[in-house]
Amino acid sequence: MLDAQTTARYVYHSNRLDGITVSEADTRRILAGEVPPDGSVAGPDGREFEAEVVLGHERALKATVMLAQGQGPLGEDQVKALHRALMGELLLSAGEYRECSLRYKGLLIQSPPEQLPERMARFVRLVASGLEPAVDAHKASWRAHHELITIHPFIEANGRMARLILNFVRLRRGLDLTIVPFESRDKYSKAIIEFQQQKIARDRDKALEGS
Repeated sequence: MLDAQTTARYVYHSNRLDGITVSEADTRRILAGEVPPDGSVAGPDGREFEAEVVLGHERALKATVMLAQGQGPLGEDQVKALHRALMGELLLSAGEYRECSLRYKGLLIQSPPEQLPERMARFVRLVASGLEPAVDAHKASWRAHHELITIHPFIEANGRMARLILNFVRLRRGLDLTIVPFESRDKYSKAIIEFQQQKIARDRDKALEGS
């Protein structure tokens, strides 16, 4: 299992990338069991968050590590279970694919809700292919991350979920856990956009070849 320091750093930075401004010091205190009496904590910007945004993330990270230590493939049920571990105390629809159309800044590819079952079925097959020894594990882990961000299957926490899946692939393949620092958010966002642009270009080229 991961040590307490690594867990706190991971949870803090992954939360910050999703707009949760709980400080790293408060993240550490909550993970050490020092939950405020009212169950909430204020970020440096004055916004209030439930301590569960930290505790749920820890649960989901631990579940990801346990899945990676196992031998079975990652299926849709496991992906949904990770989302429930992450958001089950915060979101009524935790573990369920969204039923509404969403338009997020930085997403260039539409992902209508009616396409989610088919796209997620393809996604778990992609993750499985990335676990093959002949495949570059580092590239496979980031491909899985970018694909899940692009699909955006849940109404909330898709970034956190994508980073968990990224690390599922890495840990299963024997690589170290990776933490995306909040300070690298511009580079990180640019990589996601570039992936989607390349995907659009490939699809366009295929359509031209078939015409």
